[in-house]
Amino acid sequence: MPTSHRRIPVTEDPALAEALDRAAAVSDPGVPTATLVHDLAIRGAQALLAERRDDSRAIERLVRRSISEDPGYDRDVLEQVDRLGWGQS
Repeated sequence: MPTSHRRIPVTEDPALAEALDRAAAVSDPGVPTATLVHDLAIRGAQALLAERRDDSRAIERLVRRSISEDPGYDRDVLEQVDRLGWGQS
């Protein structure tokens, strides 16, 4: 069917073929391969963005915890962790 949208050629290498097989196994029967590729690309982009947001939030939590008055660990022990952990003087 003609479209005004730009088409993107995609090579079905072994990794993509495997992803398509796995997606087809949980999709409605007869879904065209192009539809699977389209849906996987959109869901993959959403997953990448969510992962990046989660990473940023985790880093922010670590920074806040490390500079707080009570970070949840003993700073004196942390300063001596090599000596205490490895028996160094």
